[in-house]
Amino acid sequence: MQRVFRTVLLVLSALLCACNDSSPAPSSTGAETPKADSAKPLPDAGAMVQQMITQNGSKDFTAEMRMTSENSDGKRDQVEFRLQRKYSADGASSFMTVLAPKEESDKVILAVEKNGQPTEAFSYLAGLKKLAKLDSSRQLGFRGAKVTVQELLGMELGQYSHSAGERETENGQSLIKIEFKAKPNLNLAFPRIVGYFREQDQQPARFELFGEGGELSKKMTFEEIKTIQNRQSISRVAIEDVAQKLMLKLETRKIEYDKGLSDKIFTEDNLKASVTAASQKLDAGK
Repeated sequence: MQRVFRTVLLVLSALLCACNDSSPAPSSTGAETPKADSAKPLPDAGAMVQQMITQNGSKDFTAEMRMTSENSDGKRDQVEFRLQRKYSADGASSFMTVLAPKEESDKVILAVEKNGQPTEAFSYLAGLKKLAKLDSSRQLGFRGAKVTVQELLGMELGQYSHSAGERETENGQSLIKIEFKAKPNLNLAFPRIVGYFREQDQQPARFELFGEGGELSKKMTFEEIKTIQNRQSISRVAIEDVAQKLMLKLETRKIEYDKGLSDKIFTEDNLKASVTAASQKLDAGK
């Protein structure tokens, strides 16, 4: 189960992004989209990327989510968690807690992202009273799964430079392909990411993540978009972990935007207190 917990933040930023508020969700009728018009000006790639990085201007959000995994043998697993995220002028802070299963409720991660600086992430071991500090490239392993801190933080797209985009036509649909290149000295695990956005509504269609050797590591497909508090938000994503032969589904069960989250949530003191309280409850229930 910890394997799934270690993977859940892989697409959180992308999953919860508030896309163009006035754009309708993509049609599910199967109607073919007209082919791309190469003579038209390209959409603003920077604006599309910024929507994903900043939740289209959201100040904060609290989301309850569910991750379901299935390995190559058909074995399924599931975890539910709460993600709290707050934006600032120079970055973002995240606080994630597992809600179910109960025995995993002492799994908590605090992360602080600052533009142009290496990200700092923390976990806490209550029994050892030890605070563990992790950077973006740090690999975490459990039951054969290997996941970097960067994946847990939604890929940190703000730490990449990106292309102006180019138009491609796929299955009759016009897509804007944007290539992301990792900026140096930020300890990022993925030197290259390729994103595809639907030109019709400028919302993400899929992402491809590439490893240090240039190999394709993961594919993310954005399957469903819902209007939540007047925001077009991606509510379901399918993830194919190519290297680990693992399929995952990430779904948003509930989300609330701009609730005025306190800065005290995103502190080491709160991390320690939350993990300690959860650990004590688990010990008492044994």
